[in-house]
Amino acid sequence: MVRHGAALEREQVLLGRFVDVGTEIFALAASCSRAEHLLAMGTKRSEVLPVLDLFAKMTRRRVDAAFRGTRTNDDAAGYALAQEVLAGTHEWLER
Repeated sequence: MVRHGAALEREQVLLGRFVDVGTEIFALAASCSRAEHLLAMGTKRSEVLPVLDLFAKMTRRRVDAAFRGTRTNDDAAGYALAQEVLAGTHEWLER
Protein backbone atom coordinates (compact mmCIF):
# COMPACT_ATOMS: atom_id res chain seq x y z
CA MET A 1 0.00 0.00 0.00
CA VAL A 2 2.87 2.35 0.78
CA ARG A 3 4.47 1.73 -2.60
CA HIS A 4 1.35 2.13 -4.78
CA GLY A 5 -0.78 4.24 -2.44
CA ALA A 6 -3.79 5.99 -3.90
CA ALA A 7 -3.40 4.39 -7.32
CA LEU A 8 -4.15 1.01 -5.75
CA GLU A 9 -7.34 2.34 -4.18
CA ARG A 10 -8.53 3.66 -7.54
CA GLU A 11 -7.71 0.37 -9.26
CA GLN A 12 -9.91 -1.47 -6.77
CA VAL A 13 -12.97 0.29 -8.19
CA LEU A 14 -12.01 -0.82 -11.70
CA LEU A 15 -11.36 -4.37 -10.55
CA GLY A 16 -14.73 -4.35 -8.79
CA ARG A 17 -16.41 -3.75 -12.13
CA PHE A 18 -14.63 -6.75 -13.62
CA VAL A 19 -15.67 -8.88 -10.65
CA ASP A 20 -19.27 -7.80 -11.30
CA VAL A 21 -18.94 -8.98 -14.91
CA GLY A 22 -17.59 -12.34 -13.78
CA THR A 23 -20.39 -12.73 -11.26
CA GLU A 24 -23.02 -11.98 -13.91
CA ILE A 25 -21.50 -14.50 -16.31
CA PHE A 26 -21.40 -17.14 -13.57
CA ALA A 27 -25.05 -16.51 -12.69
CA LEU A 28 -26.04 -16.82 -16.34
CA ALA A 29 -24.09 -20.07 -16.72
CA ALA A 30 -25.75 -21.47 -13.60
CA SER A 31 -29.16 -20.44 -14.95
CA CYS A 32 -28.45 -22.16 -18.26
CA SER A 33 -27.40 -25.30 -16.43
CA ARG A 34 -30.57 -25.25 -14.34
CA ALA A 35 -32.71 -24.70 -17.43
CA GLU A 36 -31.02 -27.62 -19.16
CA HIS A 37 -31.73 -29.81 -16.13
CA LEU A 38 -35.38 -28.75 -16.04
CA LEU A 39 -35.76 -29.52 -19.74
CA ALA A 40 -34.14 -32.93 -19.26
CA MET A 41 -36.62 -33.63 -16.45
CA GLY A 42 -39.53 -32.95 -18.78
CA THR A 43 -40.44 -29.34 -18.05
CA LYS A 44 -41.98 -27.68 -21.07
CA ARG A 45 -39.68 -25.52 -23.18
CA SER A 46 -42.38 -22.85 -23.28
CA GLU A 47 -42.12 -22.54 -19.48
CA VAL A 48 -38.34 -22.56 -19.14
CA LEU A 49 -36.94 -20.70 -22.13
CA PRO A 50 -38.81 -17.37 -21.78
CA VAL A 51 -37.54 -17.01 -18.22
CA LEU A 52 -34.00 -17.88 -19.25
CA ASP A 53 -34.19 -15.54 -22.23
CA LEU A 54 -35.28 -12.60 -20.08
CA PHE A 55 -32.55 -13.31 -17.52
CA ALA A 56 -29.96 -13.47 -20.32
CA LYS A 57 -31.11 -10.11 -21.72
CA MET A 58 -30.94 -8.51 -18.28
CA THR A 59 -27.50 -10.00 -17.69
CA ARG A 60 -26.26 -8.67 -21.02
CA ARG A 61 -27.44 -5.18 -20.10
CA ARG A 62 -25.67 -5.28 -16.72
CA VAL A 63 -22.43 -6.63 -18.27
CA ASP A 64 -22.50 -3.94 -20.96
CA ALA A 65 -23.01 -1.27 -18.30
CA ALA A 66 -20.09 -2.59 -16.25
CA PHE A 67 -17.78 -2.54 -19.26
CA ARG A 68 -18.95 0.97 -20.20
CA GLY A 69 -18.15 1.98 -16.63
CA THR A 70 -14.53 0.99 -17.12
CA ARG A 71 -14.17 3.65 -19.84
CA THR A 72 -16.63 6.35 -18.80
CA ASN A 73 -17.15 6.94 -15.10
CA ASP A 74 -17.00 9.47 -12.30
CA ASP A 75 -14.30 7.70 -10.32
CA ALA A 76 -11.80 10.59 -10.42
CA ALA A 77 -14.42 13.11 -9.29
CA GLY A 78 -15.61 10.78 -6.53
CA TYR A 79 -12.05 10.20 -5.35
CA ALA A 80 -11.33 13.95 -5.33
CA LEU A 81 -14.47 14.64 -3.31
CA ALA A 82 -13.62 11.87 -0.85
CA GLN A 83 -10.19 13.40 -0.32
CA GLU A 84 -11.79 16.79 0.36
CA VAL A 85 -14.17 15.23 2.88
CA LEU A 86 -11.26 13.53 4.64
CA ALA A 87 -9.38 16.85 4.70
CA GLY A 88 -12.33 18.49 6.47
CA THR A 89 -13.39 20.70 3.58
CA HIS A 90 -17.01 19.53 3.72
CA GLU A 91 -17.69 19.34 7.46
CA TRP A 92 -21.42 19.87 6.88
CA LEU A 93 -21.52 16.36 5.39
CA GLU A 94 -20.46 14.92 8.71
CA ARG A 95 -23.26 16.64 10.66
